[in-house]
Amino acid sequence: MTGSIMKCSDSAGSRRRLTVFLLQAVLGLLLVQAGLASAKTLYVSDELIITFREGKGNQYRIIKTLKTGTPFEVLEEDKEYFKVRLRSGEEGYVLQQYLTDETPKTQVIAALRKEIDQLKAKVGAADSGRSEIGEKLAESRAQQQQVSSQLEETTVALQQLQARHDDLSRKSQNVVALGDERDRLAAENSQLTAELTGLRSENRTLLRTAMIQWFLAGGGVFFVGWISGKFSRKKRHKGFS
Repeated sequence: MTGSIMKCSDSAGSRRRLTVFLLQAVLGLLLVQAGLASAKTLYVSDELIITFREGKGNQYRIIKTLKTGTPFEVLEEDKEYFKVRLRSGEEGYVLQQYLTDETPKTQVIAALRKEIDQLKAKVGAADSGRSEIGEKLAESRAQQQQVSSQLEETTVALQQLQARHDDLSRKSQNVVALGDERDRLAAENSQLTAELTGLRSENRTLLRTAMIQWFLAGGGVFFVGWISGKFSRKKRHKGFS
């Protein structure tokens, strides 16, 4: 069993020092707890099974058998037998030669295995978290590339819109100038139209005046001719008479 643990430690590589540290920590903790206990605690040493008797000697009835690693509290000490109390509350005697105050290797190994399993679980969780982080990082990089591509497209579109805006601004300035010129020409046209209307009215007035003058002149000539003819006829009549 110890060989399998050594193989596990060798295969772990960088975890070997951590395993040794955990072993020392567990042993130290157990020793401290043993020192602080009000009564001395011993364990069944590396024997498969020992007897738990009612008294000191083989002649006493065996209450039960105890496996390696069974803990109990020492009540009385003797050169050959110790009176002990199990955690179940039972009291009896066991041979001193099968007892030890050191934590049994099986319990140390079991504790180490438990620690190793916990560490493996933590490492597995860390690997899983690292894989998840790697996936999220790859996804984030993909999103970043997509955003960068969209940003480039948006930049190009913005440049095109800016160019169109500048072109429209120039054209709008031309439109404003054309509008001003149109308004000026419209004003001049209105003025010229007004002047033309005035000239036409004045021309009609002059035409009527000329016609009246011509009519009057013609009437005057006719009247003068008539008067002259009349005087001429009177003179002829007088000459004849």
